[in-house]
Amino acid sequence: MPHTILLIEDEPDIQTVVKFALEATGGHNVIVADDGLQGLEVARKEQPDVILLDVMMPRMDGHELLRLLKASDKTNTIPVIFLSAKAQQKDVDAGLDLGADGYLTKPFEPRELLLRIRSILRRVPETAAAPSEITMGDVVYDPKSERL
Repeated sequence: MPHTILLIEDEPDIQTVVKFALEATGGHNVIVADDGLQGLEVARKEQPDVILLDVMMPRMDGHELLRLLKASDKTNTIPVIFLSAKAQQKDVDAGLDLGADGYLTKPFEPRELLLRIRSILRRVPETAAAPSEITMGDVVYDPKSERL
């Protein structure tokens, strides 16, 4: 089953490599945002299954964006994996302490990224597992239409 992955990354070369690896090899749908502010907007609107997040970006860095994502009821359950050139243990620890579900340092192997995503998705309940409608007596609620 294809998942939607939001890649928030300002480097076009990395965008291209990650998007290709996830779509062609992993079969996922990838949405790309060029910076933290755009990424926040897209995350709220699209509700991706996983967010891949660079740390150093213009307009809003990855740490600040992760704080905002975790503070919002709309986005706080979306798993986040940092993709960063900041490879010192203190940088990794800082990202994980903020609530990231993973941390890969650049350069990374696309296969490793796919394995990390697969591992995280196994731990997250599938939205498809939720009932498509809820029945209470004669009243039926369909969450897709949000109507009774």
